Amino acid sequence: MAQIILLNLLWFASVLGAANALLLPAILSLFLLLAVVFVYQGFDRKDCKVILISLLCGLLIDGFLNSTGWLVYAAQMHDLRYLPPFWIMMLWLGFAATIRTGMNWMLKSPALGAVFMLIGAPLSYYSASRLGAVELLQPWPVMITIGLTWLVYFLILTQIHNQPEGRDVLV
Repeated sequence: MAQIILLNLLWFASVLGAANALLLPAILSLFLLLAVVFVYQGFDRKDCKVILISLLCGLLIDGFLNSTGWLVYAAQMHDLRYLPPFWIMMLWLGFAATIRTGMNWMLKSPALGAVFMLIGAPLSYYSASRLGAVELLQPWPVMITIGLTWLVYFLILTQIHNQPEGRDVLV
């Protein structure tokens, strides 16, 4: 439960921070979230794989949306259109770190998780746009793309979660 609260704190700190050109609250929120996740569950090989794949998906999905001009991020902090801003990558990291415990219900019920991704992910971006962190220049293509890409992302996470693998704790 604490992970979900901290993930929401990270979301608000990142989104409101981006809208106001403040990065420090998001960084502090991410460190707090990762510390709690580490103390509560530790990190094993699957967690590390989920985090790496999530960061790659974040670079691809948000990088694509950024480079197409379908959306414009606040607090970009660099001139590379094909790279998403740092604050949104922190959200991908936070989500990945909490998937095994805080949002395990989605992995246990993949159909419900898939519906949540199709609806929840686009609503998250829409909410961020209403708070000034991102501007959706092509709202419908963006929302459909986000829903479908997050659905594929979730299916990848489900496959990783269901892999029969020993639980070798790394940290």
